[in-house]
Amino acid sequence: MSSGSPSSDPDIIWEGSPWVTPGLVALTAEAVLLAVALSYVELSLNIALSILGATLLLVALLWLSGAARLEFLARSTHYALRSSSLEVEQGIVRKRLFTVSAAGFSDLELSRGLVGRILNTGDIVIETDSRRDILLVKVREPVRVSNLIRQMMTVPLVRVEGQREAGPR
Repeated sequence: MSSGSPSSDPDIIWEGSPWVTPGLVALTAEAVLLAVALSYVELSLNIALSILGATLLLVALLWLSGAARLEFLARSTHYALRSSSLEVEQGIVRKRLFTVSAAGFSDLELSRGLVGRILNTGDIVIETDSRRDILLVKVREPVRVSNLIRQMMTVPLVRVEGQREAGPR
């Protein structure tokens, strides 16, 4: 659910997973450039074609391991911003769910590099009152999401008890 659109649960304001598509595109471009450069060097030095094949296989394996790491990150991490808390669920085999209430937030930091600003992606770091950092990585539209989190953090949580009867009837 990397779209960041609300689900059918009315309590969820925003939900998403790490947006790995830009990372996969960059990884692919790096692998192609590396393969072309190494092929050019090996062909210009008249190195055996079997070594060229091994080099290209190594580049392909490096790309595959990077792509698998990105896919694992996307499939194993889920964020849900509710009206009173933020939930971060991680893991595939062993699930770990971390929930922090609106009152538990301390600081919020948005980190985006040049590529992140161009592609509208970034990381959000939330420090809790217990001095624990919650990291939301590769968030799509991080400015909008950080504003939603900040709004949720600053809204006071008020609970109103139901009216009680004044006495026996």
